Amino acid sequence: MGAAAGEFCVGDRALLFEDPTGVRVLIAPGRTVNGSGDGRLPNPAGPTGGVHVLLIDHPHVDHVGDVFHTNCAGTTSTPFAFPLEGNAPEIAAVHKSAVLVGGELPDFFTQKIRNVSGGVPPAGCPTDINPATKLPFLDNRFTVPRTSPCVGVIRGGTRTAVMSGANEGVKITTIPAFHAAGASRTHVDELRATNDQAAPVVADPGVPFGLTGYAGSETGYIIRFTNGLSVLWTGDSGLLGDWATQARFYDVNLAVVHGGDVFTMGPEEAAFAVSQLIKPRSAIPEHFNQVSTAGGKVQPGTRVEQFIQLLKGQSKSRVIVPLSGKAISCDGNGNCS
Repeated sequence: MGAAAGEFCVGDRALLFEDPTGVRVLIAPGRTVNGSGDGRLPNPAGPTGGVHVLLIDHPHVDHVGDVFHTNCAGTTSTPFAFPLEGNAPEIAAVHKSAVLVGGELPDFFTQKIRNVSGGVPPAGCPTDINPATKLPFLDNRFTVPRTSPCVGVIRGGTRTAVMSGANEGVKITTIPAFHAAGASRTHVDELRATNDQAAPVVADPGVPFGLTGYAGSETGYIIRFTNGLSVLWTGDSGLLGDWATQARFYDVNLAVVHGGDVFTMGPEEAAFAVSQLIKPRSAIPEHFNQVSTAGGKVQPGTRVEQFIQLLKGQSKSRVIVPLSGKAISCDGNGNCS
């Protein structure tokens, strides 16, 4: 879900996954999903709900969302109606999504969703009870669609989103990343007069302007679907050897690799991660920070072209360039088209 239909653009981060059971997972709506009412999102009032699960690997503005890009280069934009809260919390509030995050982001999203929901804080995401044992399910499952948003922490473990009436669901696990995870000053609430969250917001003249908010460690994700597709989302990260272990343990067959350089891996590191560490059947480039295509074709001299060329002859992985609005279909072995 990018800034320009049929293209891969500068600010494109968002992917919307849909499991065969109907569970829908949105990652990093950032600056290219136009809030909860974006027509490309499923209708939250529909019979199967809207976005069931929202994932944010860290709270930087290009993932949480501060402005909406109106061109592919990201040089023109319009503000959201809720710039101090972010795009992602508003989507979660309206779509009644389960926000599954690591680090200290549960507190961050609890407050942000409260801010856009008239002061009503979301509950923690529950774990369903196994009727056979009368104990919580061991896969930490919860049922979607929900009647209200919830926030759940995953710090290295797994939560499972199960569609109502289904017997299995989408397993979501956090994995390490190496980047930075401070919330931007744009999205940091002013200090309050007391510890009472209902107290009036007041500015504290003793606090220097420009502080970012501590959000714990940044993460990547492993997302395992019911058809066998197993996705490693690197998140914004430098090169990590841990991906080889995770790919082996989780039987990863699709990698979503961030390779825009400087703030993440560059194309060379991303190609090495795919060919030597993760070794998936298919790879989707993300966060490449350029107008990477024109007319849906990869432009010469771009980082995406370099990434593709580096993989030729070195890897059996097929590169699938994410073009906004163009559906990608993947089988249980990671064969995507």
